[in-house]
Amino acid sequence: MLAAQPSVPEEVRKLGVFLATGPLYTPHNLPEEIATSISKFPETIQLFCSGECQKEQTFECTYRHTGRGSDNDRGWGEMVAYRCRNCQKTPQRYWYVWNKATFWKVGQVPELEDLIEPSLKSALGKSVNLYRKAVRSRNFGFGIGAVSYLRRIVEDTTEGLMDLLKEDKWEEWMVEEQTQFEKARKTYQYSQKMEFAASKILPSKVFVQGRDSFTALHDVTSNGLHGKTEEECLQIFDRCNLIFTHTFRILHQHKTEKDEFAAQLLALKR
Repeated sequence: MLAAQPSVPEEVRKLGVFLATGPLYTPHNLPEEIATSISKFPETIQLFCSGECQKEQTFECTYRHTGRGSDNDRGWGEMVAYRCRNCQKTPQRYWYVWNKATFWKVGQVPELEDLIEPSLKSALGKSVNLYRKAVRSRNFGFGIGAVSYLRRIVEDTTEGLMDLLKEDKWEEWMVEEQTQFEKARKTYQYSQKMEFAASKILPSKVFVQGRDSFTALHDVTSNGLHGKTEEECLQIFDRCNLIFTHTFRILHQHKTEKDEFAAQLLALKR
């Protein structure tokens, strides 16, 4: 029978998550009241193994700084190293500054990868390069850049949605509806354009209690660009990223199903 694994204190776990996925040069602040009790990294962290495994694996610590003879990982410009427990080949090294209640990751090899799943690549289409830049900006601590790329993708996609809307509905609209569309299309206020597109073409799956994820993403990223710090924008990006990726997968699936339905319907013969 396997022995029970010792539980990892929550703040130590969070430190391990930040070590594995947090952006460079960005402070990770530990609670002051318990910071003095945390002096070591977790023995294991979860990482994507870019070697033989090609999936997320458990990495275990193989080298750590010991505070010049003490049992302590704190230090200035020190290194901690991990290795994939599964293949026993893929290494990961981090250089850091750990001073009192604040931790900074100042370097890592291999670098944080801007991995994009194949399904999301297909969903993003031509915008995939902008998304890659958004992820890379986030990984290097450039929060304002990261959210600006996200907002740009949302705005570009809104234009595409307007094109689809016109293609689908123009012939059946009355003159008044055509006028409303052209007014929304030409406005410089993206919030108005987005509201129009959302009400006319977005699938119900991106709505929750009357709020659509497209408009929410644009509002939150715009708010970040117009008055938030780099660190606050990094937090905004991380909060938005799941909603962003899920929304674009839904839009891609919706369009694919719609195109397939149209093709099969037109192919039906009496």
